[in-house]
Amino acid sequence: MKNKHKKKNKKKKTKDTTSIVSQTSSLAVMTQEDLCKAIDDLAFSGPGNSLTNMDFHAWCVDNEGLVCDYSTKQLMMNIEYGTGDIVRRPFTAHLIPEWLVRCDELYDTFLKSFVVDNFGGGVEYAKGVEYAKAVLLSIIDTPLFPNKYCYVRAKLLHESDPKKYSLVIGSLGFRQTDGTIYWQYG
Repeated sequence: MKNKHKKKNKKKKTKDTTSIVSQTSSLAVMTQEDLCKAIDDLAFSGPGNSLTNMDFHAWCVDNEGLVCDYSTKQLMMNIEYGTGDIVRRPFTAHLIPEWLVRCDELYDTFLKSFVVDNFGGGVEYAKGVEYAKAVLLSIIDTPLFPNKYCYVRAKLLHESDPKKYSLVIGSLGFRQTDGTIYWQYG
């Protein structure tokens, strides 16, 4: 009789454990997302790290994992704490949609002014934008590409071959000799 009683208790424990595991795993998913948001809010709440400042850096990563960005020399130009040891940190996913809206506005404004400045009123705007993109792509890996337009550069590269280049928005810093990182952008 004792053996029958023990078997019933084992079955009951198994059902309860399964239910608890199921509830805990769904809670863990919610908690992880909330935790990520809280960490982002904390990490990006300091000066220079908010959506209102447009303080960020953008680059591409190709399908082989190589970073496609301005040259090290261009990135260090006019930077007091610039070193050859560059550190990039992508922003986390929940902030990206807000950044993309602002960055795309910057991209459109840049292209409009580039068309007006370089092609004047003599071309249809849509054709002017295509010309502008072609010209900019032809100089993308040279020092002639305008500095401080990292998002324009990264988006042009991504649009040129979306299967090859992934666009990344985040922070860029320089590792100092003592190991600390001076975050220049983002």
